[in-house]
Order: sequence, then C-alpha cells, then structure tokens
Amino acid sequence: MSVAAFLEIVETEDGDMVLRRSDSSPGSAEPLVAIHFSPEARAMLGDHLGEIARSMIGAGVQMTGQLFAGKGVAGDDEPRLLH
Repeated sequence: MSVAAFLEIVETEDGDMVLRRSDSSPGSAEPLVAIHFSPEARAMLGDHLGEIARSMIGAGVQMTGQLFAGKGVAGDDEPRLLH
C-alpha cells in the first residue's frame, strides 16, 4: 500500500522558499528543496518572488515525475552543461 505525501511550498524565517512535506512541523525536518534568492534578486522580482519560486519548484517536481515514470529526458545521453 502506498502512502501519498502532500507537499507545500513555504517561505522560511530567513526568506528562503522551501518545499517540504505538509505533515512536518516547522523546523523539524530538512526541506526537500530550498531556494535562496539574493537581496538583488529579491529586489528585482519584488511581489513576483513567490510565483518564480513555485515555477522553479514545479518544474523540478514535474521532471522528477517524468524520470520516475521512465520517460527520461531528451538528450540524456549528451553531456550536461548547467548555465
């Protein structure tokens, strides 16, 4: 029997945006993903910071789902260059 995990994106006290299990109490468990925006990025993104963080985390969750489904990613056999 599989247990579904519910996830949530929250902003921490230090301003990072994190993805964590919704059943974890704040500060109890290490987040699954954490995104830290520099002060310059925060100033540039302003009120859109949450939307950007959700999009970034959402893309990662979607990619993870594809990998676990065995769909892979186009170009998997090529060397990766992260920009």
